Amino acid sequence: MIFKWETEKERLLRLMRISPKKKLEWLRQMNEFILKCSSRQTKLLRWKLRET
Repeated sequence: MIFKWETEKERLLRLMRISPKKKLEWLRQMNEFILKCSSRQTKLLRWKLRET
């Protein structure tokens, strides 16, 4: 959907109405996708950052 006519406040309100479960599911899917597409060096760097 295109929401170019929305103000920033309207956009935030629309996104706040999304259930937390859907937001977490979306984040999990994005994380899995990034891990699949990342190079070995990128994965190692993220792992080091996660440990700190």
